[in-house]
Amino acid sequence: MPERRRRERAVTGLSAVVGHRDVIARLRASRARGRLAPAYLLHGEDGIGKRTVAEAWTRLLQCRAPAGDPAEAEACGACVSCRHHAAGTHPDVFRLVPREEAATVAIDQIRELQAALPYQPLIASPRVVLIPDATLLRPDGANALLKTLEEPPAHALFIVMAPQRERLLPTIVSRCQAVRCSPPSQEAVIGHLTARLGLPAERARALFIQAQGRIGPAIQAASAPGEAAPPYEDVGAPSTIADAVRLLDLAQGIGKDQEALRGLLAWLTLWLRDVLAWRLTRDPDRVLHPDRRADLAWWADRLSTDDVLDLASGLHAVWTSVHRNLNPQLVAEAALLHIAQRVNAHPPRRQEIA
Repeated sequence: MPERRRRERAVTGLSAVVGHRDVIARLRASRARGRLAPAYLLHGEDGIGKRTVAEAWTRLLQCRAPAGDPAEAEACGACVSCRHHAAGTHPDVFRLVPREEAATVAIDQIRELQAALPYQPLIASPRVVLIPDATLLRPDGANALLKTLEEPPAHALFIVMAPQRERLLPTIVSRCQAVRCSPPSQEAVIGHLTARLGLPAERARALFIQAQGRIGPAIQAASAPGEAAPPYEDVGAPSTIADAVRLLDLAQGIGKDQEALRGLLAWLTLWLRDVLAWRLTRDPDRVLHPDRRADLAWWADRLSTDDVLDLASGLHAVWTSVHRNLNPQLVAEAALLHIAQRVNAHPPRRQEIA
């Protein structure tokens, strides 16, 4: 059967979700008007809170006694539906995720869902199908799911999630009401880490950088405070960016790890953002790495504003192609050596002042 969460878990209401205010307002409004679509597609990069939004909205949709006015409604937390959510035993919630040690959702999981979904809700309507990452559906599974999306039961609602809508079958996207999810702001993430988790401001800022601005990985890293910083953060040191052998070693350490490559590209993007901010303002309050002002100044002395923007644009182009069947190590090598060539090609120059 599709996964049903069985262990007790902390419950997050929509108001407690970090960021996503516009998305949450839109979802609440559709519920308040009684005009729910049969399927929603929450799309946006991994780790930014899409599943947290989906789970919290599911609890509200199935709550028997929602609290507050419709525009600010929350699940009550006390009714039978809310209690089942908290215990992870809700019979009207289905989660399509890969089985343990599997990389994709199997076709028989789709068929089991199709057999179970037509039955009337046992506790709360609508019956909700959560698909945390629809890119993990195999082609046969995606085509099978499409048949259900084309003719869903009246009491069912699908919440499909994906990092990029372009990676899904166009026919699946067309059956969903697409909702774009953007990463929470730096202030929101750091504020959550300090106010809710009790972290010092500098530690929260470091985790924000390490997690590439994504709230999920930042919270996970907060539970392992002794974890070492990723080795690619050494790239900002002048001695590292000038050492081609060291850069190749860093790329070799990435190997075939797509997530490590994403981490490198995201960190490089944030670093270049800081280089540009330092070049234009020399204000430590405007950078994410205030403790590395000497390194930022070294880079800013060697790159023009156009250089930084050009390098950042190149990283963005690489980022958008990461999901393709590319060798992460070779991509990392090319990115690092290209940046090193640009940085080391110029003697120090006078900084621009905004």
